[in-house]
Amino acid sequence: MKKNLILFLYFSFFTSLISAQGFPQSVITRDTLLININNTYRIRSLNILPSTEEIRVSSHLLTTSDYKIDYSKGTIALTGNSKYSLLDTIFISYQTIKLNLNKEYKRRSLTVRYDDKNLDTVRVTKREIPFTSETIFGSNMQKSGAIVRGFTIGTNRDFTLNSGLRLQLSGKLSDEIDLVAALTDENTPIQPEGNTEKLDELDKVFIELRHKNAIGTFGDYELNLRDNEFSQITRKLQGLKGELLLGDTKGTVAIAASRGKFNTNQFNGSDGNQGPYRLNGINNERAIIIIAGSEKIYIDGVQLKRGENNDYIIDYSNAEITFTPKRLITSASRISVDFEYTDQNYRRNFFGADFSTKLLSDNLKVGIGYFREGDDENSPIDFSFTEEDLNILKSAGDNRYNAARSGVSLALPDSTGKVQGVYSKIDTVIFAQPFSYYKYAPGSIFSIYNVSFTYVGDGSGDYVKESLGNYKFVGKNNGSYLPVIFLPLPQLKQLGNLSLSANIIEGIKIDLDLSGSSWDKNKFSAIDDNDNYGYARKIMIDVIPREVTIGSLSLGKIGLSLKDRFIQSRFTSLDRIDEVEFNRYYNLPSQLSQDQILREAVLNYLPSQNISLNTKYGFLKQGDQFSSDRIFSGLKAADPKLYEFNYEVDYVSSKNSTINSDWLRQNGKAFYSFGYFKTGIEFLAEDKKERNSGKDSLLITSLKYSEFAPSIELNGLAGFDAKVSYSFREESFPLAGKMIKQSNAVGQNYQLNYKGLKEFSSSFSVTFRNKEYTDDFRRQGFSDNQTVLLLSQSRLNLWNGAVQGDIYYQAATEQSAKFEKVFLRVPKGTGNYIYLGDLNNNGIPEENEFQITSYEGDFILVTIPTDKLFPVMDLKANTRLRIDFSRMFSDNNFFTSVLKPIATETSWRIEENSKEPDTKKIYLMNLSHFLNDSTTIRGTQLFQHDINLFQNSSELSFRLRFLQRKSLNQFSGGIERGYFRERGLRIRFRMIEEINNQTEFINQADNLISPPTSNRARTVTRNDLTTDFSYRPARDIEVGFKVATGRSQDDFPKAPTIVDQNSVTLRINFSFENIGRLRVEVERTELTSNSNIFNIPYEITRGNVIGKNYFWRVFFDYRLSGFIQTSLSYDARLQGTSRVIQTMRAEARAYF
Repeated sequence: MKKNLILFLYFSFFTSLISAQGFPQSVITRDTLLININNTYRIRSLNILPSTEEIRVSSHLLTTSDYKIDYSKGTIALTGNSKYSLLDTIFISYQTIKLNLNKEYKRRSLTVRYDDKNLDTVRVTKREIPFTSETIFGSNMQKSGAIVRGFTIGTNRDFTLNSGLRLQLSGKLSDEIDLVAALTDENTPIQPEGNTEKLDELDKVFIELRHKNAIGTFGDYELNLRDNEFSQITRKLQGLKGELLLGDTKGTVAIAASRGKFNTNQFNGSDGNQGPYRLNGINNERAIIIIAGSEKIYIDGVQLKRGENNDYIIDYSNAEITFTPKRLITSASRISVDFEYTDQNYRRNFFGADFSTKLLSDNLKVGIGYFREGDDENSPIDFSFTEEDLNILKSAGDNRYNAARSGVSLALPDSTGKVQGVYSKIDTVIFAQPFSYYKYAPGSIFSIYNVSFTYVGDGSGDYVKESLGNYKFVGKNNGSYLPVIFLPLPQLKQLGNLSLSANIIEGIKIDLDLSGSSWDKNKFSAIDDNDNYGYARKIMIDVIPREVTIGSLSLGKIGLSLKDRFIQSRFTSLDRIDEVEFNRYYNLPSQLSQDQILREAVLNYLPSQNISLNTKYGFLKQGDQFSSDRIFSGLKAADPKLYEFNYEVDYVSSKNSTINSDWLRQNGKAFYSFGYFKTGIEFLAEDKKERNSGKDSLLITSLKYSEFAPSIELNGLAGFDAKVSYSFREESFPLAGKMIKQSNAVGQNYQLNYKGLKEFSSSFSVTFRNKEYTDDFRRQGFSDNQTVLLLSQSRLNLWNGAVQGDIYYQAATEQSAKFEKVFLRVPKGTGNYIYLGDLNNNGIPEENEFQITSYEGDFILVTIPTDKLFPVMDLKANTRLRIDFSRMFSDNNFFTSVLKPIATETSWRIEENSKEPDTKKIYLMNLSHFLNDSTTIRGTQLFQHDINLFQNSSELSFRLRFLQRKSLNQFSGGIERGYFRERGLRIRFRMIEEINNQTEFINQADNLISPPTSNRARTVTRNDLTTDFSYRPARDIEVGFKVATGRSQDDFPKAPTIVDQNSVTLRINFSFENIGRLRVEVERTELTSNSNIFNIPYEITRGNVIGKNYFWRVFFDYRLSGFIQTSLSYDARLQGTSRVIQTMRAEARAYF
């Protein structure tokens, strides 16, 4: 289906391109053909434009009734209406499109030759030009990719075909058409990780054809139109986009499936919390997925960059944002996020068209646009409607709360007739009124209900989420969830836009925008449709800055702009149309939804090249209750290399019903450079007073603060860059109607970078911020807090690589949640777990009812964050040091001969996410406070040390390894503490030229303490001895023989479990030089145990069963040519008394 769609869109583009240009590439072609008895005539061109043909038989012009023509095949047949003889000649004239394609592509052709020996003619094959992609697309096309075809069949699985295509093309199709394409028929539902500045979108499929007058894009693309104020839109789409470029006329048409909905979240940060901050859907939905790459994140109106080395990272699947240590977040940080998301409710469709042209010598520009975006009510995704649901939706109108039904249902009886739910109903009295709530109690005889809950916002629900499926009643309006199900309302938005832009006289331009919109909030219902339509208009006059002189004296440049805008309350846009901080500029309450009038006047004065003055007056009125006057002025003087001075003052006076507000904002910054040094200072201040009319008492929305931040920088001195900055912030808020000092916050930032040597580089950044509240506010429940952000990276490479190392350290105060284990079903054979059944008969799949497996798993384990967040210190640190003494010394003596064979590698990694209140114990790495049962949310410590002797020798080498890993995780079901230690010795030596041996002894301790609901607790000690002989009688043949023996003991049960293992493996490898290899392997592994326990830990058996286990494995891969690779694998196993399980896979892969 997808392939056919791409072909359809491909030819649609060529048709539209031809039509748009009036056949600019068409040429007239004439063919002369003799009448034949077959009455079939084929034109010699590759194609023919319909209805352009003119056919004559001799001198007689034929009409359309005299012949039949097949335009797709290029063939003509004369009908009985025309009179002709075998001596006549047909003259055909027609228009054709000149394309750089041949009519036929063939590898061989038949030719007739005379055979002198047999005195007869014979047909022989003649080799033509090879049939390759270059003969089709030409040599100017760059190609890469692969086609994969294969199958899988097995004893316990059906025959399955596997296919895949991934192709990238770039180059010229013809002299005037360029092609860029990325094609695949694979479905890759993998969200890219949001920790890099640029994303690798693996599932992006598109074809883009470019001509000087048109661009066609088919597949995945981004639509970005920002020319008109009311019809600005940015969307990730999947479909067709056509762009027309004809002189001063340009247009865009998009027909597509919309991947998501647009939404904006605005909130303030929290002191001491770098994240994660969760994003919600339009209706506060939590279960959303962010469309990768669609987000735009702003702090205080400034857009940020994504990436671990930039400002933030984002988890698209969980809709969470975390800010890096490079971007300090406080309670004063104003965070705004624009994004697209999918809620898996309905399929969404999009149509958009935008055209503009310039007239009257480019003095008049006219634009028109139409956009339509909405849900397909007949194509729900993750659910289906009952008749009752449809009736609810039809009668709900535009009110989401009317489209809700109870989430409580009576559990259905099982096969024995027992009704087994997970919630019981509790009747009580609240505020003298009878009330019922539901209690999570799986397994109880009173639990006869199943209940679905929906997030409705903090303080709007009666329940909180403890874990997946487990909700707890906490009192009326004390929670965030209710036992209701909101039926999703399918919506439709439409927007039309007309714009005019005219140059009245030189330097003066007027812009007119008129836009109308329609928003149907429930396509199932006609109720409330009378408020669907709205409109908006804008008039703007812009005087481009021009020089003003008095005589020969220049006064500089002066520019002016005037703007008048009206937006009806019912008007809706597709995207954000105002500046990010527009509401703040005019002190506009976000909940107001009334007609809006905006008038602005801006005066720009540039007395010199380095000085500019900007002044703005704005008046905004929303409805009859709100009005606001704003005066803004900014002065900037700068010489980019020497100094900069920037000062802005912004005053807003507003009235909202009975509330009067005066808000003064100031900010300034300056720097001055001299030599290697640069000094600077920043200043912020706000004073907002809000009172009820006729009252002196301040409202709680009032505020006052001031902040100073001096800094000094050192740049480029002997490879060093350094910066020190200090900030002091004082905040005041109303208390009992009076402005009272609330807190002091002191911040310090130190940065040091060194890149003076190629052997060593380092960067270090640390930020401390302490916020202390006054006693008055401490009594109100506020508490002091500290923010710590550290980031350090260093690399070392000395003595030609003899010493290599790196250090990474990051620490930040954040918020974190406990994780919950969830098992998800996947196709059999692709998972890691099997479900053992409802062992405790409570109707809930629990962790101890899943068992890890190596072969037949149909579940995977994922962890998801719970709702409750804790303030934590998050630390990540790792270091690696590698020393190779053979590179360190060039001379030979006794001392160097002892050291040269030695090479060591040491790595140490620590991750700690802790609630420890004394944060310095974490960021100063006081390890006695790490992995603490009461404070650690999750943590890991890994240490590995290898010592290699003669590591580059093929005759004899040794490796000693010590590895230790400690871990602690607080899951929602309890704490898991793990300890793993490995000590090993590996010896490699060559016995004779053809025989090598590798012998390894490993001692392991694997301990895990887990909750009773888990079946993974263990205290395992394991010793393994393995020796592997390799015999190579010829260069292309290798025969291997491996023997392994070992013992594992689990001391966790009261009676320790002991498992002995012995294994013998025989393998044969054949290598076909440069074209393939064959590997055949047979293995016998036997396990014996002193225990009859059914559930022996997987870490002991490693997928084997007690008894004898037999395995056969065959792997063969062969390269048929330089670009075609084939492979075949066969696996069989017989474990214990079970049947033989066989699996065979075959695959062919062709590369471009």
